[in-house]
Amino acid sequence: MQHSTDHLTAIAEQIQARFPQLAADPVMAQSLEDNVSSMISEAHARYAAGAGSSIVSDAFLDPAHLATGALHAEQAQHPAGAMLAAEMLFDAYLPIFVEEVGAVDAPDILRATRALHAGIWNRFPAGAIAYTEALRQRASSAHLDSRTQIARDLHDRIAHAIIAGVQRVDLVLFTDPPAPMGVGHLEDAARLLRAALSEVQDLAVALHARVGDDLLDSALARHLADLFPEEAAVSISSRGTPVPLPSWKSEEALTILLEALTNWRKHAPDSTATVHFEWSATAVTVTVSDDGPGFDEDEETSGRLGRRTMQERAALIGAGFSVTSRPEKGTAVSVSIPIGAL
Repeated sequence: MQHSTDHLTAIAEQIQARFPQLAADPVMAQSLEDNVSSMISEAHARYAAGAGSSIVSDAFLDPAHLATGALHAEQAQHPAGAMLAAEMLFDAYLPIFVEEVGAVDAPDILRATRALHAGIWNRFPAGAIAYTEALRQRASSAHLDSRTQIARDLHDRIAHAIIAGVQRVDLVLFTDPPAPMGVGHLEDAARLLRAALSEVQDLAVALHARVGDDLLDSALARHLADLFPEEAAVSISSRGTPVPLPSWKSEEALTILLEALTNWRKHAPDSTATVHFEWSATAVTVTVSDDGPGFDEDEETSGRLGRRTMQERAALIGAGFSVTSRPEKGTAVSVSIPIGAL
């Protein structure tokens, strides 16, 4: 007896109701339907073959199942969610499956239970490995992008300022007798070198971003006091009840927010910036917005280094990430971080 399409559709709808993000994404919704149907078909095949064992983790890693795990990682869907969906499927479909295969006595019911368990479970080892590998690749990419950005900042912002300052000192030292404008050159040199020192301090603060025992909004306020000690153009507001985040999430989130604010000061130094925290029972959404010159999103390349690095970091913690901007209308960077251990 073949499995019931109506029953599977009803169970898929139950799973989608538990995970609204699946229903909202056509790719993930189709993947769910395909996987549910495939699991039940495999369970029928195992029962028909007389397979008595439900142990499947020592089997080969099916490329199709690896692809599913990679898709979940791409969509920031934690494997625990897939495991919960599988439990829902097993719980709802077991009595239907027993009836479909015609199991009536205890040995047949046990074999049906094992077949259904194996059909559902056998893709999780591959899926978990693919998910982990995808996250490792993202972590590596984010790390390399961060190193590239630091190297670029050291070369473009700091080294150039130091060289310009040294050249002005040389103009004074190599002129005999000293040039009448020597004092002016030295003042310019001092200004450039002080700016370079400030850039180094900013990089040091960004590299040492730590949340510790603070809440995320408090940690950000503390770091802003170090990064922008004389800056009155940044304001922080919060709505809802702040709660602690897992340290690995809060550290990445803080790095994203500091990067967004550093970009603001670099590209819109004469504007004001606001940081708003919106806390709910399931997530905290943080929006960094400014009233600067903005840019045309249609012309902006999505591969821009800072933006790509923030997006990679957001993906690592399962956070939503977006950048919106319009010419002369400012820019807003938003990151939505799930609350909880997963």
